[in-house]
Amino acid sequence: MYIFSYGLLMFPVVWARVVRGDYRSTEATIQGFRRVRVRDRQHPALIVSANATPIMGRLYYDVSAADVARLDHFKTSSYARVAIAVTVHDHAVSAQSYLALNVDSLLYDEWSVAKFEQHGLPILNATYVVENLPPQ
Repeated sequence: MYIFSYGLLMFPVVWARVVRGDYRSTEATIQGFRRVRVRDRQHPALIVSANATPIMGRLYYDVSAADVARLDHFKTSSYARVAIAVTVHDHAVSAQSYLALNVDSLLYDEWSVAKFEQHGLPILNATYVVENLPPQ
């Protein structure tokens, strides 16, 4: 299964803590969605938005069923895994990604990858990631 990540999981340091396999990946984009901030959190959420600008993320190839289950656990019940169209190297592929269900917690302003990488990633890697890791 192909998995498109747009937030925490597009950072190798987080991805490697959640999954057990070693997967090939590449930069990719999606259209028709927005990556927004979650109230009182550092991580983003993905919502449908027809006229939004494309979102850059990371596409992981051939993720095992066991690791997809680990990702589902990590994303918690605030997200639903859905099929989406992803553009990679000028062609579309089908992948799975995690759409926000926690709409009451969303701030609807854009989440900044650069700001997160500088300020939020070290904090979340030590807190949120640890708290939501799947059982061994």
